[in-house]
Parts: sequence; C-alpha cells; structure tokens
Amino acid sequence: MYCPAVSETRVGEWLVDEAAPLGSGQFARVLPARRVRPGLDGHVEHRAVKIYHVRGDAEQRRRALEEIRIQERLMGCPHAVAYVDAFLAPEGPFAGCLVQVMELGDRALGDHLDAAGPLPPHEAAAALAGVAEALEHVHGRGLVHADLKPGNIVRCRGLWKIADFNVATALRETVAWDLGGTPSYMSPQRLRTPGSGPREVRPADDMWSLGMVLGQCVLGRLPSRLALPSEEGALRLAGEVVEALAATGADPVTASLVRELLSPDPGRRPTARQAARRLRDLATAEPLAPTLPLPHATFTVTSYGDPHLEVFAADPRGLCHGWNVGDGWSGWHGLNAPAPARALAAGSPVPYRQHLWLLGHDGRLWRRALTVDPKTCVPIGDWSGWEDDGPTPGTAPLTDVAATGAPWTPHRLYAVDRDGGGWQRGQEDDGRWTSWSPLPGAPAGLVSVRPGVACGALAAVDRSGTLLYSPGPAAGRWRRVLDDEHAPVSAAVPLPDEALVVLGGGHCVLHPGGLASGPFPVPPPGRYTRLDGTSRWNGHIELVLGDDEGRLVHTWGVRDSAGWWRWDDRWWDLRETAPR
Repeated sequence: MYCPAVSETRVGEWLVDEAAPLGSGQFARVLPARRVRPGLDGHVEHRAVKIYHVRGDAEQRRRALEEIRIQERLMGCPHAVAYVDAFLAPEGPFAGCLVQVMELGDRALGDHLDAAGPLPPHEAAAALAGVAEALEHVHGRGLVHADLKPGNIVRCRGLWKIADFNVATALRETVAWDLGGTPSYMSPQRLRTPGSGPREVRPADDMWSLGMVLGQCVLGRLPSRLALPSEEGALRLAGEVVEALAATGADPVTASLVRELLSPDPGRRPTARQAARRLRDLATAEPLAPTLPLPHATFTVTSYGDPHLEVFAADPRGLCHGWNVGDGWSGWHGLNAPAPARALAAGSPVPYRQHLWLLGHDGRLWRRALTVDPKTCVPIGDWSGWEDDGPTPGTAPLTDVAATGAPWTPHRLYAVDRDGGGWQRGQEDDGRWTSWSPLPGAPAGLVSVRPGVACGALAAVDRSGTLLYSPGPAAGRWRRVLDDEHAPVSAAVPLPDEALVVLGGGHCVLHPGGLASGPFPVPPPGRYTRLDGTSRWNGHIELVLGDDEGRLVHTWGVRDSAGWWRWDDRWWDLRETAPR
C-alpha cells in the first residue's frame, strides 16, 4: 500500500506525491493520491490521480475528455480500473489541468513479470481471464481499448484490471479510428502501410494484443521488440512467441490459445468472450502432476539400446510423460508437448540416438531428438526443441503414426490418414528422410499400422477390426489373419516367425505362428485398448498394454540359446515399483 510522502502537492481535494509516479508520458502522468475525510473520523482514501497535459492543446483536451467518458461508460465492470471523479485543477502547479481520479493499483503486470519472471500457465490464465472479460465488456459497449499491454494491466485489491484508455475509442459499426498504441502489441493489420484515409482498429486487434500479453506472461518476456513497426515485423514477432512457447515446453493448451489469438487472419481469432471462457477453464483446471499415466493416454515404447526402455504417454490435453528403465526403474517425469496429442511414435535411427514424434489433433506432425552417452547412458544435453516434421502425405489429415523402435532395424515412420490410406517414409544413411509414399499393396480403410518387434513384418487393423499382416514394407502383399471369432481386433504387434501379439475385446493373447515360445503371461484383469512393443537388443521383446483408466502394464521375453522365447511370468504395473 502507498505510504504518504513527507512533501505532497495539493490537486483539488487530493494530495499527490510527484516523487512516486505510477506512470508517465507526454500525454499525462499518473500519481498516487490521498484524501482525508474529516466528516468520516479522519478516514483516508487512497486513489490514483491522472493529470493530463492538455493546457492550450484542443486535440489533447478532446482526447482526455473522451477517455474520461469511456471510463464512465465502463463503471461497474469489475476488471476495468474504476473511475471515481474528474475535475479541472483550480490552483497550484497543475492549475487548469484536467484531472481524473481512479482506483489505485499496487502493481502493473509488466513490473510483476520483471520481478517474478515467467508465470505458471494457470496463474497466467487466472490473471488474464478477467482482462478478457473486461475486453468483452469494452467491445459490448461499442469500444476498443487499442493499447493492451502488461503496463496497462494493473493489480487492484488482488484483481488484475485494464487501465489507461487514452487511445481507446468508440466503434462506428465495426471499426474505429486508430489513435496509436504500442507497436510490439499491435496486430499486423494495424501496422499495415496505410493507404488514403485514417487507419482503423477493430475488436480483433485487441485480441491480438491479448495473445501477445498471454505469451509474455508464460515466457516472462517477449523474445524481441519491434524496432521498426511494420506488418511483417508483427508477424515475425508473433512467430517468435509461438516458437519460444514450443521450445520452452509451455503448456500446450495455453500455447494453442496464444497461437489462435495471434492468427494472421482476424476472423480466426477468438472473441473476448471465447478467450475469457477458455482462460477461466485453464485457471481453474486442477494441474495434473507428471507422476502417473493419465486416463485415455496414447503411448509409445522404444529403446535406444541395451539396457534402456522408454515409454512415452500423452493425455488428450497433450501432457507428455516418460518412463525409463536403465539400471533400475525410474518414475514418471514430465515432458513438454507442442500441441494436444492424438498419437505418439518413437524410434532410434542409431544406438543412443532417439526420435520422438507427436501427431496433433489437427494432423500436424512434430519431431524432437535426444542423444545419449553410450558409456554412461546419460543424455548429452536436453531434448531438442519440437520441430514441424514437414508436409504430411496426401490431402487428408493424418490420424495415426508409428515408428520402428529399435536401432538395429531400418528407421521408418508409418502413418494412416483420415481416409484410411497407409503411408511410409524412411531415413537414409546420411540422415535425410525420404518423401512420404503409399504403403505398397495396403488395403483401404486402415486405422493403424504397426511395425514388427525384432522382425521386419507389419500388422494393420482396418475399420471393421480385421487384422492384416505383411512380411515387410516393400513386399506389397497383405493377408488377413485370424478368423471371425477373434474380431474385432484393437491392435497387434508382429513378432519373429509370423507370430502376433493381438489385443481384442480387452484381452491380449499370443498367436505363436512358427515361433518357439514358452507360456505367454496372462495380463491382469482389465479392459485394455492399446498395445505397443519394442526390443532392447536383438533377441529381446518388450510389450506394454494400456487401458482407458491410465493403467500401463509391461512384460518381456528373451530368446535362449536353443531358440526358445522365454517370457517373464507376469505383467508389471508401471505405476508400481518394478524390479531391477
């Protein structure tokens, strides 16, 4: 709370402290002020006083009066700094100046970010949900703010509120004259080189500003500032914000909202009402600790070399987790994601090098990489940032993706699109990826394709739940396996000698084909919906099952010197302590 200064200047009934300005510019100064009310037992009111430098300037005076009228129209909005009074200073150094009295805040959001650094997503959302509601209030009264930035968002009695309406103006139909603002927070439309006539500002321009502020809250600061305001500069800065959010592992739902608010197309930006609702949801959502697999999680398993197994899972909101098996069993640890995940895939092009793919619900495919020291099995640095994996195949968006998991098999990526088409691409010896090509001879109507474990075969499931088998990606031959009594199949993993581990009706069984196998362990009771596998070394198989409650169970088999596959006698729950 503001403490009175030893020396104060009187402005009307108010005593202001010029030594502690709350804000200052060519147009006006904002100072802390107090007023003693003798009739109320000496009660002291603390407010902010805005003194406009408008003496002798008719245009500046008009703008000051317009701001005061706008503040009056917003009275009753809980997230706009409250208007109290306005008057002409009668005497003293500010005699003749127009003065507005308003609610006193204790801190601007910009100062808060400078001191606190990046805000957790739910805190950023809580701070700006009310701001978005205030913008809804502003737009609903035929106004635009036109200068939303952290310096114009003030904390008053614990609530973050919009302040400084000196460039705000009234809409005429859907647009208003553009009176200026702060370039780093201005939309590309506002910074476009104007033709004849005045530039215009729309409610969608306020939403762009909100996107920049939300990105800054999560990042702590903007990646850069616009030195030369331009349309191209605004688009570049927005791209930097989106890229920085992905690179720093920002909450994917928050990052998605920022990306939408910073859409180059004003018509695609959320309205203030839509943004307010989504921010409230983000602010009140219970954070999910990265300690367990989550309900309805998609997952993938891989190994970058003996003795490591990696399991990655992502819930519908996109929060990734990892489970690592090395010298012992680790717990789940959080990883960032660039978007809510529809599917995951992972694989190793060479020992101790790992790729992780994430397929978003929009069909966009992302990739990142990790390198591990082969002697210590400790990562060399952190994961690389998420990168767009380039154009996806065909015209229909992808709906599923899978990769060969072990480094001793050719590094390939498989995908299925919304029309049921199967696709593949491979990595060359020099590290470059081939273009996507149709999967030779693949039947129509596919929902998934899975590469084999410790073999080159492929298994696919179509929309009817029919299981299809191919000896390899280049064979161009597919055949139906299993009879109708085993349909519908949810997932399958090919093993050597045309064996298959099949998941159907919630049950997981081994169809041995020509595989010399010992007894296959029966999974714990449950309704399993997901299955994946990999190999930690040649002659080894890892399998993981998942259900819709977030449970993941794991077992393995090894080939003995006689060629028999010996399976562990149980499935281990990855939520529990597992054996070394």
